[in-house]
Amino acid sequence: MIHNNNCDGAHCTSETGEVRTLPAGGDSNIILCAACFRHELAFRRERNRELYKDCAFDLPDWESLKVYGEPAQPIPVRRLTMSEIK
Repeated sequence: MIHNNNCDGAHCTSETGEVRTLPAGGDSNIILCAACFRHELAFRRERNRELYKDCAFDLPDWESLKVYGEPAQPIPVRRLTMSEIK
């Protein structure tokens, strides 16, 4: 069975490749490869047919998800001058 070790899903088609974080509610995320993401979105679309609109799953685009393992953008740091400290 093929599985990407960085992916939380079970429908991987490659042992390597990019994975992204899909929000799962609250502060949690699911880390998925592209194949598992497609499977998850198909499930969400089907499930949304049975749910009220205010309870429906989000259906984000793959491109809108954050790449897992990418470093966070550094926060610019500015040194204070002596006149600012006083």
